[in-house]
Amino acid sequence: MKKIVEQWTKYVTPKVLARVLAVAYLLTLIPLLIIARYNFPSADDYSTGDMCRLAWINSHSVWEVLKQAVFMAWDNYFNWIGCFTSEVLVALHPGVFGERWYFLTTWIMLGMISCSTAYLLKNILVKVFKADKYMAWSVIMLVLFISVQCQGQAGRVEAYYWYCGAVCYAFSHGMSLFFYGILIKAVYDKGKKRVWDLAAASVLGFFVGGANQMSALNVTIVLAVAMGFMVCTKKAKKYKAFCIPAICFFLGFILSIAAPGNRVRASGTAGMGAVKSVMVSLYYGLDYVLGEWTEWPILLLIIILIPLFWHIAERTDFRFGYPVLVVLFGFGLVSAMITPPLFAVGNIEAGRLQALIFFMYILVLTLCVGYVTGWVRKQWEKGRGRQESTGRSFSKNTVLCLAGCAFFFVVASGICIIPEPHYYAFTSAITDLRNGNAKAYAEALSQRVELYNSDAEGILEVEPLPVQPALLYFSDITPYADSWENRALARYYQKEGVVVRTGD
Repeated sequence: MKKIVEQWTKYVTPKVLARVLAVAYLLTLIPLLIIARYNFPSADDYSTGDMCRLAWINSHSVWEVLKQAVFMAWDNYFNWIGCFTSEVLVALHPGVFGERWYFLTTWIMLGMISCSTAYLLKNILVKVFKADKYMAWSVIMLVLFISVQCQGQAGRVEAYYWYCGAVCYAFSHGMSLFFYGILIKAVYDKGKKRVWDLAAASVLGFFVGGANQMSALNVTIVLAVAMGFMVCTKKAKKYKAFCIPAICFFLGFILSIAAPGNRVRASGTAGMGAVKSVMVSLYYGLDYVLGEWTEWPILLLIIILIPLFWHIAERTDFRFGYPVLVVLFGFGLVSAMITPPLFAVGNIEAGRLQALIFFMYILVLTLCVGYVTGWVRKQWEKGRGRQESTGRSFSKNTVLCLAGCAFFFVVASGICIIPEPHYYAFTSAITDLRNGNAKAYAEALSQRVELYNSDAEGILEVEPLPVQPALLYFSDITPYADSWENRALARYYQKEGVVVRTGD
């Protein structure tokens, strides 16, 4: 047994682990991307994209489409909502250029989530903690798998497949992660590189400030704490140039929350008061996040991360001096993301909201586990002295831990998937591809689109959808021509009206 472990220790290196995890993550993305070819617009996609679609049909000019998107955001700024970045983006869903392009929604969203998370974590782990790049990529792949594949059912639909909800929340969240990552990179870059970093962060920061208010509030808190830290440590003068991207962000955020349209929208909703929103956010942080969402894959992630961060802490001089404060700040940061929707509408029931909170939870949890593990490592070194680095290899205990976790994951996943094929996002995609639901759904909607694009006049009647694939279905029109979904779709295709045929 000892010889077997020694042999495995030689083969299971950070480089091998990173490559295996990267391949595994990419393989699990394939079913999600394949099923996207059967995806179609729905609900708000029609109400927000109608003018851009008309501009494309009349001109086939991307410039004209962009002008319409900006015009819509301008109009909504005064009459509906102030998130100007999100309002421009929602008008530009791929289906505007033809329904066949709507599949790009999933490619865009999964690409944004993956790239932004990887970019931020790489800068934190490699630049701040001086981690080996392969160790860092192992952590990144684990975080991405849990974030994407263990997302709740409603969150998967609204974060990966429904453009309007996904671009407002998942995509904007990715923008904020890139913003953090660029600022961290700028701290370690010098000369022209830092200038370019700060310039990019300034432009991006302004648009992040004008995106969804959950991410914007999150960035506000992080920047406020960072600026307070610089003042307390007397480093404000050294990093005064970083005030420029911060100011650009706050300018965008102030423009967003000061929009006249926000008052119009608020008049039609029943949100909570400010104090109650904060208190309920903290409660939901415990109940939803640490309770309902912390299932066995999350606990297994923590177990795997501990030995990885233990090795990362071995190579760094970072002190990890405030573990309690960091964990409390992390909890507060995740809870703060819950506050805006509670204040606005009084709940976080929408899948797109829960998806965004889940993304942030996994990211913050990972960093907290890393920080606390680093603190424990430094305390351990104080008593024993700093141990000789193991270089770019794992210890025997780490290899055994990783092997045990891998075995448990395979067995536990099998136990969960057999009775519940939709347990992971990728198994959900495979299930609806194999049983034909995705294809039947797309064929039914294709027949509808053919009718919408025809010369038929009057109130159009369409057949009910035969199936509702778990990942693709978000909403459908009703048998009533005056419902908002029906009116939005009719306006999108420039028809008098449309209804779903009933059996009566």
